[in-house]
Amino acid sequence: MKLVIAERDDKEREAIRWLVSAYSLPIERVYTAATVEEMMAVLEREAPELLYVELDMIPYERWPQATAHVRLFCQRVIAATAEATFARAKQAIDWQCVDLLVKPLEPARLKQALRAAASRSPGRPGLPAGLDVHHDDYRSLFCDFPSAASAHVWLVQAEQPALSQEVIRFLTDYPFRGRARVLPLTEMAVCLLFDLPGDGKEEAWKLLRDWEEEHHEPLAVVVMPPDGRRTVRAQYQAARRLLETTFFIGYRQVIAPASECEQWRELDPFLTPEEQRQWIEMLERFDHEAVKRWLQREFWHWSPPFPSPEMVRTRLTSILAQIRRFMKTYGLDRGGTEREYMRIFQEILYHPVLYRIVQELILFLYRLFHEAEQAEEDARVDAVERGLRYMEAHFRDPSLTLERVAAAAGRSPAYFSHLLSKKRGVTFRQWLTNRRLEEAKRLLRQTDLSIKEIAEQTGFRTAHYLTRVFKAELNETPTAYRDEQRPKPPSPR
Repeated sequence: MKLVIAERDDKEREAIRWLVSAYSLPIERVYTAATVEEMMAVLEREAPELLYVELDMIPYERWPQATAHVRLFCQRVIAATAEATFARAKQAIDWQCVDLLVKPLEPARLKQALRAAASRSPGRPGLPAGLDVHHDDYRSLFCDFPSAASAHVWLVQAEQPALSQEVIRFLTDYPFRGRARVLPLTEMAVCLLFDLPGDGKEEAWKLLRDWEEEHHEPLAVVVMPPDGRRTVRAQYQAARRLLETTFFIGYRQVIAPASECEQWRELDPFLTPEEQRQWIEMLERFDHEAVKRWLQREFWHWSPPFPSPEMVRTRLTSILAQIRRFMKTYGLDRGGTEREYMRIFQEILYHPVLYRIVQELILFLYRLFHEAEQAEEDARVDAVERGLRYMEAHFRDPSLTLERVAAAAGRSPAYFSHLLSKKRGVTFRQWLTNRRLEEAKRLLRQTDLSIKEIAEQTGFRTAHYLTRVFKAELNETPTAYRDEQRPKPPSPR
């Protein structure tokens, strides 16, 4: 037996799950839902024998749809509420609940209700009066009834799942030509049209135009004309398959049966070694245009037969893995960039249209290149500053070398020399000589140290070497420089 626990409170959900596992109840699988949307989706997918539901979690406007799902996909219901009111009791009666529990729950009382519900034979509850849902119409989607095969089957879905309720409202009020049944599902609606002439495409386009007079969000309609060889269930399943092509062609579409869309084509979902190499090179070069061309060529020009959307999503995540390594290289796997990466990951997994996923990925890569270029620039500046600080602290050491400074800066000697020339306009040797000369000039001005002592304190090794460099740079000897800088004694009167 399957049990669905639909409860907003995390602790209560887990407590009920624990109670089921702790007692000898004939329940083999347990599913949980924290919202009414999750509850309807699980009911639709699993058709459980037993549902425990917190009535307070179901808002008034969702009550008809929740009722339809409970009646169609579940055999027995235990309800719970924190509001011991007549309205809640009436809701439980409408759903023909096995029991209505009032919170806070008593474990013994809940155990008794679960045991009673598990032992009760499944019934065939009817739909509540006044609810515009037809049980047999729903059953025709999931069971083969040849007599119902004369209906047109439409699937209607908005690109934005949040508009599902608005789509159902629109369809419920829509003036279809002839008899029509609107059957709400979790993220779409099925329309069964019984007196529609032709293939229905013209009527579907009219519906799209009428929708767009009220809304600006995209809508797709899959139209399946009656087929004497297939039941409504077979038509519905084929329509769901066709609806998946919106991943490639987008919404604002009327989609009709096409033989080339009946099978997915093969696609390797992973990057080849050559493609991995291409991505590494494009990312390392910060090549905006190459990345854009690659993604557009790969994902924007599909023609049927299409590959499975799930294979395409997997291929996109393979590209995202290359991007992840690139982010780590530049220390961008944190903060706002990391949050943006996770957003793109969610887009790849769940966004319904491939074009928009790729567009978002390209924009993300452009922002990422900008961040990486800035990070590289900052790293260059940091490396130069680290090297300069080390040189300032050790310029008096006559054995100071470029290799030692580059190691202190965390760069190779050649690369550090390149960065220093680019940022400061001098070579390592020029900077070192200039700094030693500046210190030697200060000592000549301010002290009476000998030229030999000054040479030793400024890294020139010998007085002869200091004098030679001094003359080459300043065109005079250290002694002459000292004489010029010292104040002259006043001339006698």
